[in-house]
Amino acid sequence: MNKSVAELDIQDESLLVERLKQGDPDAVNEVVDRYQKQLYCFILRLVGDQTTAEDIFQDTWLRVIRSIGYFRGEARFSTWLFQIALNLCRNLARQKSRRSFVPIEEAADLSEDPEVDAVKILQAQKVRKLVTSLPVKMREMIVLRYYHDFSDIEIAEITGHPVGTVKSRLHRATLILRNKIEVSGVMEPCSEEEEENETD
Repeated sequence: MNKSVAELDIQDESLLVERLKQGDPDAVNEVVDRYQKQLYCFILRLVGDQTTAEDIFQDTWLRVIRSIGYFRGEARFSTWLFQIALNLCRNLARQKSRRSFVPIEEAADLSEDPEVDAVKILQAQKVRKLVTSLPVKMREMIVLRYYHDFSDIEIAEITGHPVGTVKSRLHRATLILRNKIEVSGVMEPCSEEEEENETD
C-alpha cells in the first residue's frame, strides 16, 4: 500500500532529525532551508519588527542545534521548532514589554509578489494590522491557525495550552477579528489568508 504524502513527510522529517542528532552538517542546512521561510514569517507576525525577528530567528536555530539531543519525537519536529520560537517571542515580550515595535504592516512582507493585485496587497496589510491589535494570546492562535495551518492539537503542543483552551480562545479570537474586519470595512479577508498560506 502506498504511503500518503503526510506519512512520507513525517518519515522524511524523522530521518532528518536523526541526521541532526548524529551531527550531520548537511542536515543542518537542509532543515534550515526547509523551515526558514515559515519560521521567519511566524516570528515576524508575532513581534512585528524585522531586526527583532531576525535575532529570534537566529536564536531559535541555535537552540535547536544545542537541544536536538533532547528531542524525543513525541511531537513533530516542526511543532517543536515553532514551540521554541514562540517561547523566545514570549520571553522577549516579558523582558521588553515597554519597547515600541514597528507595526507589522510597515515591516517588509516576504509574501508580497509583484504579480499579486495591489488591492489584495492593501487588504492583506489591513488584516495584518487588525491581527496585531489582538491580545497576544489570541494573536498567537490566529497566526498559528490561519497563517500556518496548524491543527488544534498542534497549536496546543506549541503553546502549552489544553486543546479545549485552544479551541475556545481561537473561537473568541476569530469572532473578535471578524468583528474588527467588518467594522473597518476590509473586504475579502479570506483571500488574504489564502495568499499567505500559499506563499508560506
